[in-house]
Amino acid sequence: MNRKAVSPVVATMLLIAVAVASVSSYYVWVRSFQTQIQKEVEQKAGISSMIKMEVVSINHDGTNYYVTLKNLSSSGNITFHGTQDFILDGNNNWGSITPTPNGSSIPAGSTKTFVLKHKSIRPTSGNSHSFVFIGHTLKDQVVATIYYTDL
Repeated sequence: MNRKAVSPVVATMLLIAVAVASVSSYYVWVRSFQTQIQKEVEQKAGISSMIKMEVVSINHDGTNYYVTLKNLSSSGNITFHGTQDFILDGNNNWGSITPTPNGSSIPAGSTKTFVLKHKSIRPTSGNSHSFVFIGHTLKDQVVATIYYTDL
């Protein structure tokens, strides 16, 4: 009898199929591992996915920025500890914030508008800025960010 082995084309196709299956399963494992680690880090850092805050609007009048923040949580207040919770382009060098952020809070489902006046930065048409707002609850914190271009 004359028996032959698998042809080189079929062998190559089988090798490619095994390689693709291996890479795919590794990718799925890495993604699930990454998700699990991210959840553990959030828990240890005290960041809750149940507490949410968003920037509803931001505008300026040439002197001040007017920022409206909303507490998207279903319960609990988001409070601010001071000017350090309002960051513009990596610093918090504020001349004034109204209402005063020390102890200022936003109840669940509500919005609050803050008037921000920086000591050195003035809203100028065409300038872009990164804003970061850090809110606190009894045991968690929440962050809202926005990239804004002065119009």
